[in-house]
Amino acid sequence: MNRIFFALIALFWTISVHSQNATGIYQRGFIHLKNGTILKGSYIYTSNMEKIQVVSGQNTYVFNASEVEFISKNKPPRVAPDQSEPFNGSHALPKFFNFTEVGILVGNPDNDQSAPMVIGSSFNYSFLKNISFGAGVGVEFFKETYLPVTLNLMYKFRDARFAPFAVLQGGYQVPLEDSRTVYNNVVPDYVYCSSYWPGYWPNNQMPLTAEGGWLANPAVGFISQTRSGYSFSLSVGYRFHRLRYSGDNSYKIDVDYNRLSVKLGLFIN
Repeated sequence: MNRIFFALIALFWTISVHSQNATGIYQRGFIHLKNGTILKGSYIYTSNMEKIQVVSGQNTYVFNASEVEFISKNKPPRVAPDQSEPFNGSHALPKFFNFTEVGILVGNPDNDQSAPMVIGSSFNYSFLKNISFGAGVGVEFFKETYLPVTLNLMYKFRDARFAPFAVLQGGYQVPLEDSRTVYNNVVPDYVYCSSYWPGYWPNNQMPLTAEGGWLANPAVGFISQTRSGYSFSLSVGYRFHRLRYSGDNSYKIDVDYNRLSVKLGLFIN
């Protein structure tokens, strides 16, 4: 499991490095736009020369190449205030974007898996400034492998290359394989049967069938935008999920999990 986790981190790093070098090397200069704005920073053209990306200070901008008057290496002369207009950049979430996360769920001493791995990917729509809504799927590795089908609501606290955010995720986990769990694996010896099954004490080795269950995962973290235009995130949160199992004689049991989630994410426009 750890090999998969580190392989995905390596994949994220490869995507970032490739995106920074796919169209050439960043150069520095003064970018003069046709509207009178002058930006000092690093710039790079796309491979088709139709757009230019400029990193100036803590801001990143993307323009059509036709908006650029010329680029110089020397500092331009000062101009009167009324001859230049201020340029206000934005780092708000794009209208549509993909948000992919990989991480672990830490804790829950009643489970022999101290840090199961979770992966999720959602497609999101920004319907208000810094607020987005999305739906996604993933894969999670507990005693069985599950497919979580989720909805999430995200809020980014400010428009900046480095910004905090909060996200609320909820959904349902669908089992992808037959359960390998028996009664004794999920119910400690000191727990007695529920009154719903009077007089029935399950066999400790009774096989259980996984039926899935609900999940909720509020989290907070930060987003960091790279020069390539991609954004990475790191978040921590609280994960609750309730998995249902069934057994012989119509026996059913709900198993609750309470864990700390730690996730690394990647935003793709």
